Amino acid sequence: MTGYTSGAKILADIIDDIANELIATAGGYWADRESITIPDVLDAGTGKWTTANKTANNAKRCLVHRKGGITQFITLEHINNPQNFYYGNQNWWYYGKGIRIRTSISWDNATDEPPVDFQSNFLPIESGYNGNGVDMATLQITYFKWVDETGFVIMAKPEPTGNGYQQSVLLCVEHADTVEYSTGTSNFIVFSQGNMWSALYDGNWGPNEWRNRCIIRPGSYQYPNHGSWSNYTFQNAGVSFIPTSSYYAFKSVGNGKVYYVKPIVHNHAGAWNPLFQINLFFPYSEGVGLIDGDVIAIEGDTKKYLCKALSSPDSTARLVYAIRYN
Repeated sequence: MTGYTSGAKILADIIDDIANELIATAGGYWADRESITIPDVLDAGTGKWTTANKTANNAKRCLVHRKGGITQFITLEHINNPQNFYYGNQNWWYYGKGIRIRTSISWDNATDEPPVDFQSNFLPIESGYNGNGVDMATLQITYFKWVDETGFVIMAKPEPTGNGYQQSVLLCVEHADTVEYSTGTSNFIVFSQGNMWSALYDGNWGPNEWRNRCIIRPGSYQYPNHGSWSNYTFQNAGVSFIPTSSYYAFKSVGNGKVYYVKPIVHNHAGAWNPLFQINLFFPYSEGVGLIDGDVIAIEGDTKKYLCKALSSPDSTARLVYAIRYN
């Protein structure tokens, strides 16, 4: 169903739910790659983009978003083969499993894959130092999720395993219907965070497709994108989280109201050229009048947001965001 849902499922089933719910939203903007053709753009599906086979990296879905004369391909891929990612600046890596997102505005019909100029983000959930034997096809993940016609946001926490580096994650894919100016792109933002690593080192070795990009503005930029072992904060790297009175969202002890700023998306990998604001989530300051489980009602609107603060089996650091709830 669209709207808010929560529960515990394996990653491939969560991917299926997100894809199916997007396709079912009002407006008909989302479609399954396997079910449509587009003249001179997209041939008939080959059966490749399903979650039937959950071994290796075979379980995956591809969504086609069409609006305003622009076609955007977005993949959600269940990564069950360990992929190395950099966590330090001295060629240090872990072996990760999790979810990969790829975006492109065209399609390679010969391979039935995004073309070579795609942008991508590999978001590790399970990680190990000397390998990674956890089977993502059986690992239960507790999730909190919102889906509507603009996209989705999800916060998720894996059940404990023998791996030493499990992290909880936030992932948002959102399309903006209203922007400050035309960019010629599809007006999407892909944003992700983990409670152990907010912006991973992108490294200077290995295929780009397995690097962590915590921010993607499809057709415009991705971050980090340094081509070296460097790690910078995600703040003001294309998306600005503006604190209010030195806090993120907080509840006033004076009038009981919540003060917040929705994340600002820029059309540049820096804090300028503001384009639109994210509506599916915003950060809050835990303990400043707000705690996990609180529901924020937006004055003058029907929207509500659920405050979540997720640690993970291997880290007490908390992922603190409010996501759409109603």
